[in-house]
Amino acid sequence: MQSVEGRPSAESVERLRRFAELQPDNALANYYYAVSLWKQSTGAVDAQHSTRVESLLQKAVHLDPKLGAAYLQLGILYSQRSDFSRAISAYLMAIDVSPEQFSPEQVRPENNETLEVAHYRLAQTYLRTGDKRRAQEELQLHDRLAKKTKEHTERERREIQQFVISLQNKDSVSPPQN
Repeated sequence: MQSVEGRPSAESVERLRRFAELQPDNALANYYYAVSLWKQSTGAVDAQHSTRVESLLQKAVHLDPKLGAAYLQLGILYSQRSDFSRAISAYLMAIDVSPEQFSPEQVRPENNETLEVAHYRLAQTYLRTGDKRRAQEELQLHDRLAKKTKEHTERERREIQQFVISLQNKDSVSPPQN
């Protein structure tokens, strides 16, 4: 949901609001509701709206301190407020709690996307604060991670193709069953 562009419908925001109310101790319920509220805004940073989103994201990371995507969204929120020191802290937390994972046993497959975006946004924030050296380091980390992610995705695609081909070959060799 986080990476999907577009504005959520009022109905989906309402469902997520109810879900967050029914499951107040569910970090993902709070996170998804916060993201939907943020995406529903028309782009104008309304202080009350922004505060509500921040509160939900803070609750999400309190409930699940390893929810890197929520730290990433907090960083984006702070950056849009031009609160760059808090944005940097949030991006660093997103990176810290989202270890790089490329194995099939991934517990949180969204970590790689969170890491890529966090490194990129951290680089942009460092640029805005004048720290060009750190910005360059973060861009290099982003590029390395993006390359690894692309290679991993390509490897998975080839494995799936091989699997499909082996199934087709197996079916064409098997005698018909009566």
